[in-house]
Amino acid sequence: MYCDVEIFNFIYSGSVIRFPELYIKSCSKRASAAGKSVYGFKVKIAQLRYEHKYKDYDRLLMSLYEQGWKFIHLKRVNYLRHKLSNIISYQTNIYHLRNNDEEFNKKITVDCSQLLEGIKYGEEVEKTEEENLKNIPHIKIIYEEDLLDNSKFQNTADRVFSYLGIDSFPVESGLKRITKENLEDVIENYKEVENFFKNTGYEKYLG
Repeated sequence: MYCDVEIFNFIYSGSVIRFPELYIKSCSKRASAAGKSVYGFKVKIAQLRYEHKYKDYDRLLMSLYEQGWKFIHLKRVNYLRHKLSNIISYQTNIYHLRNNDEEFNKKITVDCSQLLEGIKYGEEVEKTEEENLKNIPHIKIIYEEDLLDNSKFQNTADRVFSYLGIDSFPVESGLKRITKENLEDVIENYKEVENFFKNTGYEKYLG
């Protein structure tokens, strides 16, 4: 199986793609070139909506399904930790930690308003994705439930393999989590953040 990058990310596409289905077909040739029989790529709704400005991106998704493409919806439910990971990456230029890397032991100062904005954006994206996929059969993978614990990787992968109709094979991740379980060990101004989110309905994400 050839797992491609976010092919609609401008970093990889280089410009606005006028004919997305032809572009996807062209990208899919990378699988055979690599000796793989199955091709998949990652895409974010925001890339289709805001970067490439497809007004009919929902029809694009349905068209892909009708052509035989299968959809895997990877989602997160703790939007605070998701945004916090983005902030850490931006401030430290650390995007991934491999298993043999040193632990991330730095604390960062967080802008509470920026964090709240990120949470609300995550909720908006989730709502949009659910709406776009409601008529498209798909499998849902929840990061916190299916991928956060490395011991669940194989079971999660086997569920995906079964859905795709391909044979199972051993999988493992060479990456580890950047943020610690206890956010007080990560956020310098944790008390400020805690007070900011108190009684907002979002304090649940601090746990």
